[in-house]
Amino acid sequence: MSKIFTTTVYLLLLFLSITPPSDGHPGHSYNYNNINYYSQSCIDYPYGMFKEEPCTTLTYFKRVKRRGRWTRVEKTYTQCTAYTCGTVDCDSDIARKYCPQTCGWCTTLSDELNANFTAFASFLDSLWLDYKLQSPMQRTVFAPDDATFTAFLENSTTIVNYTDIDQWRAHMVDLALYHIVHQRLTTDNIIDGMEVCTSQGTNITFTVDNGTVFVNNDSEITTPDIDVRNGVIHSINNVLLPPSALTTTWEYLNQSAIHTTFFDLLDNANFTFLDMDGPFTIFAPTNDAFNCSTIDFNALTANQTKDLLNHHIIPGNHLSYELFNAYEKETLTERISLKFYARYYKLYIKNGPYKSKVKRGNILTSTGIIHVVDAVLRIPGLPSV
Repeated sequence: MSKIFTTTVYLLLLFLSITPPSDGHPGHSYNYNNINYYSQSCIDYPYGMFKEEPCTTLTYFKRVKRRGRWTRVEKTYTQCTAYTCGTVDCDSDIARKYCPQTCGWCTTLSDELNANFTAFASFLDSLWLDYKLQSPMQRTVFAPDDATFTAFLENSTTIVNYTDIDQWRAHMVDLALYHIVHQRLTTDNIIDGMEVCTSQGTNITFTVDNGTVFVNNDSEITTPDIDVRNGVIHSINNVLLPPSALTTTWEYLNQSAIHTTFFDLLDNANFTFLDMDGPFTIFAPTNDAFNCSTIDFNALTANQTKDLLNHHIIPGNHLSYELFNAYEKETLTERISLKFYARYYKLYIKNGPYKSKVKRGNILTSTGIIHVVDAVLRIPGLPSV
């Protein structure tokens, strides 16, 4: 009996000696990623010692039995340097992650923007993007100063109305994300001609002239390297305009190699309002869609061509999920509407007895939104081949 008790105690002590300290989440191991990484609190790592780079890969041999024979197998493991908040270099990314309270890294991007870039901060907050700038994920923000951003909103030369959140919300988010980069980027890291991808998905380009850094040629970094816990802010003297603010629907279709047939029809029918007015949501058939259509386009009258093109246009900005939620929308063709449904995460258009799939959706332009479709949306009464 005593032998069983002794064995039980030994196994329990062995288990306790090899089990790493818990962070309160069952099954999680002892490292920084297992504490509440997205916590907005300015607290130090709660377990005292933590491990981070530099790390060393070590090799050891383990005896294993294979097919009745013992053999040595080479194994590797990684051993990283141990730190505490008392020994870490406070001017390091490690300190920002683990020791914000001890090292005074409590100010976040959100705090700094709300304190000194109130116009841009209010714009982000209205779009519910402020939370991105409160998490510990490292980011760089190119923030227009208050005078610059206020003047832009009041006197914007683009067709997009960046103060109308009900109609232009997607374009406003696109503009905001174009000012954010998902990495810490100080001016010491920037070189002339460098390109960096923004959170919006397209690149910004840097020019360095006698120590002065410009973004996209016309936006000067006037106050660089405002260092905070979760990133860095550069104050700029001009608003960065994404492609969605610089390219109209007309220009996009004119430049698209897969929409030459559709654009030729628009051009011949004088639909140039797509270059000047908006917003409009366009369903743009590809060249392949026209090749597969049974419509005799050579036999169309001018009015039939106009009605057909109007049937591909809906007033207003409508993203894919909004079309799905609405189920049905009227087009510019009188008394004719399109119905929408989803299948396997793809948006489909029900057009009478016909259907079309949205191959690529939510292309933002300065006059609206384009959805690329795989079939021509025909209307009754058109001649067939």
